[in-house]
Amino acid sequence: MNGIEVNKITPNSKFDRCWLACLVVLLLGSGCSTTEPNDSDLAGADEETASSVQVGEQTVIEEPVIAPIPKPEDYPVAPFEGDALYQLLVAEVAGYRSQYDVSLEKYMIAARETQDPGVAARATRLALYLKQDDTALEAVEIWAEHEPGNIDAHRYAADLLLRKGRFEDAISHMEAIKNLGGLAKFDVFAYRTANLDARQRESLLAAIEEMLLRHPGDEELMFSHAVLLQQAGRNEEALSLANELLLISDNINVIVLKMSSLSALERIDESIEFMRHKTTDLPDNRRLRLILARLLLPAAQEQYLLVLEKSPNDGEVLFALALIALEQKSDDEAQRYFERMVRWDRRAGEAHYYLGSIFERKSDAEAAIREYKQVGDGYEFIPAQARIASLLVNEGRWEEAREYLDRMRAQRPDHRQQLIMIEAQLLTERGMQEEVFAFLDEILAQDPENIDLLYFRGMTGQRFDRLDILESDLRKVIEVDPGNADALNALGYTLTDQTDRHDEALALIEKALTIKPDEAAFIDSMGWVQYRLHNYEQAIAHLKRALTLFENDEVAAHLGEVLWVTGDHAGANQVWEKALELAPDSEILKGVIKRFREQ
Repeated sequence: MNGIEVNKITPNSKFDRCWLACLVVLLLGSGCSTTEPNDSDLAGADEETASSVQVGEQTVIEEPVIAPIPKPEDYPVAPFEGDALYQLLVAEVAGYRSQYDVSLEKYMIAARETQDPGVAARATRLALYLKQDDTALEAVEIWAEHEPGNIDAHRYAADLLLRKGRFEDAISHMEAIKNLGGLAKFDVFAYRTANLDARQRESLLAAIEEMLLRHPGDEELMFSHAVLLQQAGRNEEALSLANELLLISDNINVIVLKMSSLSALERIDESIEFMRHKTTDLPDNRRLRLILARLLLPAAQEQYLLVLEKSPNDGEVLFALALIALEQKSDDEAQRYFERMVRWDRRAGEAHYYLGSIFERKSDAEAAIREYKQVGDGYEFIPAQARIASLLVNEGRWEEAREYLDRMRAQRPDHRQQLIMIEAQLLTERGMQEEVFAFLDEILAQDPENIDLLYFRGMTGQRFDRLDILESDLRKVIEVDPGNADALNALGYTLTDQTDRHDEALALIEKALTIKPDEAAFIDSMGWVQYRLHNYEQAIAHLKRALTLFENDEVAAHLGEVLWVTGDHAGANQVWEKALELAPDSEILKGVIKRFREQ
């Protein structure tokens, strides 16, 4: 799948169409003036795709804006001076020859001389492609000045100015975006201004306060205002704004802002009570729980130690102190608490499991295995068996590891399936293709309708590029369990991602979504199959919704690819960069970024 190539010039904008005409009438010395900047041929000439921005931990989707179909009279022809026309011709030819630096130089000469927004738009995009931000900024300022009603010009300008740290200049373009009906990302000032000096911060504060007079109640402006106040040490004012914003919605970043403002004001008890309340309201938000744990840690440790003095064999207190020690990365202290739990036989199974993990970190495999074997029948039993097998394999003791798991399956028939999965996963992770299929074939011969094992073998087939196994096993799962949405989605996604059977894939994914309409992975699959079917508007809408529901590197990679292919390079880069902040080591993201940025 190839993205849009810079040197492939297509008649997709007023400037481009007129420029093709200019080539024909070159000797007549005619040119054209233009206002249409959009390079999104693949998205359709009569519409702009939806856009999104990240607001805290939520992605907000902006509905697509439908533009009228252009008419011939929308392309007025105006004379270019001979030299400007010559520069444009050289720029175009250089682009066809992949001489992009020469092409950009000539476009910029023409843009400065003619002040034509179409030429400036062309130069902006090419400069961004070549990562020449200074040139891109010069070009986009010409574009925005001479076509103030073009929202894309203001978006590019705002982004470039933010990169340069010129926040006050960026504000005017942000406001233009808002006035033109776009989604202005005012909250970006809250995330990029931490290192401003006092003078710069006060100047930016004044600019935002002035804008709030024109746009009272804008939540993102209010949030940025509050963050800047906090950074300036004006915590009471920041707290007041945070309280006002929390009356509107429970935005996670506003919650954190209030907590930090209270802490800065040394109102620690109030901060803890507030966070306790919010973790109750939002029980699934891990970020809030971690923040609360850090707030509680010093006080909790002190209290637990006081209790331990009076009850030295209290298992709950020992366990809590051990976990605090682990949080503080003090393995030796944690080990002493866990060993006391074992000695007093207080939650001993859990203590053995944690001791095993401590010995693993100390590279003492034998001691770790010894501890893991003593975890007992509790929740830690299965994880402990997986660690034992993995440690044996790490030492090259494959036969011993497999014999151990086989023996445990005989001893613990109640955990047989889980122990089968441990061995299958171990073989798969170590790339032992023949062994894992032989093992699963033998198991499934005795239990041919075991849905979990069929599904696992099918997905293992995908890992080893055995799509025949994947399709056969997933179809068997669907035959046994027609409502198995995961199998429907997995088969549909694989068919559209790795074959050209897109219509068949679409039917499978549609059925999966009727069963689980809000499942982010399924919505991502729907976006991907629509992309493969060249239904780009639908693809973008589904992928943005999927990313809103689940901030995942693969979903972000998909959305970025579709945005890039439809000409929205700035939007694609924004999605990718945001995703990289959350998953900096993602090979999926790195691969797609390299594939498109280095075309």
